[in-house]
Parts: sequence; structure tokens; C-alpha cells
Amino acid sequence: MKQHPRQFVNEIIVRFYQRVCYAICGLAAIALLSACSPWPAALDPLVDYQQRIAKTLEQEPVAYQSVEVPRIPEVRQLTVAIPRVSISLTDSWRIDQCAAGNLIARRNSALGKLEEGLSRLHTDVLLVEAMQDCVNELRSKDSSLADRMAEALAKKKANLAAEQAHALATDEALRHALRVGADTLAEADPDRFANALSALGTVLQLLKSDVLNGKTDAPAVPSRDQIDEAMEILYQSNYLPYLWRTLFEQEAYLRRLQPMLDNLVEASGCSSDSTPERAHVLHDVFNTVFIEQVQPQLASFTEQGYVANESLSELNAEINSPKLTAYLKELTEISEQLNQATKAHVQSWQDFFAACNFAVGD
Repeated sequence: MKQHPRQFVNEIIVRFYQRVCYAICGLAAIALLSACSPWPAALDPLVDYQQRIAKTLEQEPVAYQSVEVPRIPEVRQLTVAIPRVSISLTDSWRIDQCAAGNLIARRNSALGKLEEGLSRLHTDVLLVEAMQDCVNELRSKDSSLADRMAEALAKKKANLAAEQAHALATDEALRHALRVGADTLAEADPDRFANALSALGTVLQLLKSDVLNGKTDAPAVPSRDQIDEAMEILYQSNYLPYLWRTLFEQEAYLRRLQPMLDNLVEASGCSSDSTPERAHVLHDVFNTVFIEQVQPQLASFTEQGYVANESLSELNAEINSPKLTAYLKELTEISEQLNQATKAHVQSWQDFFAACNFAVGD
């Protein structure tokens, strides 16, 4: 059934105000979550832990230093030119009964031209599908018109790669989800993580559809409601941006702590025939603070990072921009870097245990 123009106008206006609300909510969330602590919340257990070690060793605590994080490339560095594809006004009237006619009318309206990013790409995908159906319908009715529509369809298909690249470069919701946030997470939240990752999955479903991917076993194109819901979640949720920041902050802080642990055996005073009180205190710090508080937190964030990497890698496979590809590569690498920093940290404690005659689990 053809959509009434007034209904379409209302739909576009609603989406416009949704975008405004998303922006306001995002700014409010940043303001509310800004912490007064000199270090981010994700480092609270680590800071407490290293302060206890420093106090036991009678050393100065390691001061927090903000970490340099990768920055998502600016839109102007990623945008690409897209050739215009058009059909005559007369032909657009003649295909009015096709589903493509309604979509073309929507796209050509003043409000339809405001559509951008992945929402616009979604309409482009639906338009290609509808144009193909229209060509098939017209073959037996008006072969000349069918030929002109087929020519326009071929040009539209040729533009899809550029349209996809433009959408991935400019979509505000997607850029928000991929940008390293201004704050960290105090603890991992499986539900919020799953919700954000599911929204990213809807984006991947669109990118892998047969129109864009060219594979016969491609997933179905998401509905408009699914796309709108995914964009809303990605724009409003700070979980993924804060997760990236958390991983970078924790990895950098662990590396700064490493020199303190490199001399742990010597600083503890352990020898082959002596285990001083200081060593027993350090042993307790490791068991009660690192094992019970720090390690579970590091493990939960690292695990979420690895899971998110699967989606980031799938997304990167659909991207044809060296700058954006390089940026996403940095996001996918930080989980392994944190994992390696954690292993190096634990190895220092294993050396301490051996030198001080402590058994693992004591």
C-alpha cells in the first residue's frame, strides 16, 4: 500500500527529534558520570592495590597519568563522492504503482533528503530491491520503461559501495559507539554490553545483506524499526565507548606498575633461608586484593573486549577506508595487550612466590 505523504512527513519529523534527544541524552550522561577522582573509576581496585604494595615496600605510590588513546578519523577524512542517479519525472509517475515509486518519492522529498548515515543506506538497499521487482513487473507491460529502469538500477548498484562507505564514515550513532569514550566503566555489565553488541549486530546484518554483499546465503535486510532501534541504542549507550577507554586505561596502568614488581623479590627481603614479615604482608595483598578484586575485574573487561572484537573484525571486513580500518585495528588489539600485561604482572608474583617459598593457593 502506498504511504500517504503526510504520514511520511510525520515519520521524518519524529526521527529528527529522536536524533536531537539522543544527542541531549548523550551529553547529559557524560556530565552525570564525570568523576571527581584523579583517576578513572575502572582503576579504583588497581590504585588501591598498588598503594598497598608501595606502602609495604616504603615506596612512593605510582601516580596516575592520563593515557593517550586512538581517535576515530574525522568525517572529512572519510567521506567519498557519490554519483547521482535519477529517472525522469514522467517515468517516476509511470512507476507509481511499483513499490519503488513510493521509495523514490520519499527520497526526493525535502525531508527525505535529510536522511543520512545507515538509515539512508537502509533505504538505498530497499530501493534497489524494489527497483528490481519493478523492472520484472514492467517487462511484460512496458519494455521501454523497463529498460530505462534497468539502466537506472545498474547505476544505483554501481554506487552501493560508495554509499556504504559514506554511511559508515558519517553515521553519528555508529561513530559514537566506535569512539573511545571520555570515561571508564567501574564494573562490567553483561546486560548493557549484550544490548549494545546486539545493536551493532543489526548494523552488520544490513551490511551483509545480499544487495550489499552479493551472496545468496546473506541474511535478510533488517526492518526499518530494527534499524531505528539499533541506531537509538548505539547513540544513547556509552557502554562500548567506555569499554574501549577502560581497556586502554587498565593496560597503560598495569605497564606503569611493572617496574615496581620487577624488583619485588629483592625489595621484599626474601632469601633462601628467610621470609621476612614484609613478604608475608605482600603475600596477603596479592591474595586478598589482586586475586579477589583486581584480577576478576581485569578478566571481565578483557573477556568483553575479546567478544566485541568479533563484531569489530566483521565490521572492518566491510570497510574500504585505510584510516578507519587502522583505527578499528587499534581497538581490536587492546584486549590482547591488556591480557599480555596481566600475564606479565602475574609472572612477577610467581617469581616472588618461588623466591619467598610461598605455595600458590596459600
